[in-house]
Amino acid sequence: MGMLFVRCAKGQRIEAGFSLVETVAALGILAMAAIPLLQISTDATRNTAALETRLLARTVGENVLNRALALPTSLDAGLRSGLEMQMGRTFSYTLNVSPLGEDGLQGLEVLVREDRDGATVSARLISLKATLQALPADTSDEPSGTEAQQ
Repeated sequence: MGMLFVRCAKGQRIEAGFSLVETVAALGILAMAAIPLLQISTDATRNTAALETRLLARTVGENVLNRALALPTSLDAGLRSGLEMQMGRTFSYTLNVSPLGEDGLQGLEVLVREDRDGATVSARLISLKATLQALPADTSDEPSGTEAQQ
């Protein structure tokens, strides 16, 4: 690094610029300030990955619940499990179906885990399934929308 020489009014040369020691000290201070910024960036990336996993696991759980709810009949009580791909990642799910109650409702619980670790539950969804016999019949005396318009 070259030094800049400046001549003053009296004709003397004055050295201007930073010495090597000053430059190294400035770089050290800058590096110490950058370390917390890198840590924040690393934490943000880790949190984003965890949120993505939870979102994909929730999507898998919603798909499993919707397939179970779409069936017209009640489900056999017990556990069902399987694998499902979501955005190129494999998730395992467990569907726990409770016995049909007197009210015609069944409890459904889905636990979803990412297949690579399998230990941590990434999503847990709970719902109730009503069977056709449990739904109330339409006993209203009001005319339907098309009859009321005529």
